Amino acid sequence: MSELIALIAQTVAGIVLPAYIVKRDERHLAPERFARGWPFATFWCSVVTFGVFCLPIHFWRTRRSLIGLGLGLFWALATTVVLAGLGLVAR
Repeated sequence: MSELIALIAQTVAGIVLPAYIVKRDERHLAPERFARGWPFATFWCSVVTFGVFCLPIHFWRTRRSLIGLGLGLFWALATTVVLAGLGLVAR
């Protein structure tokens, strides 16, 4: 039973964390960078389908630089570490 709870917790966190990071980032973007982001429906499709892998794509799309890609990779790694920790704690 605890494995099922851990799986559900990781699945929910794997959607909520990337969505929170992208939405938080979008609040601080300049208008031209914000326009390069995903529309609402595409945003949810990418977050649910790709999870943490949508983060480097979001930061690359909005910033169009290696710094943006680096930020995306950092947030993807940080989210993966949190999800792995959640899996270890839930067992």
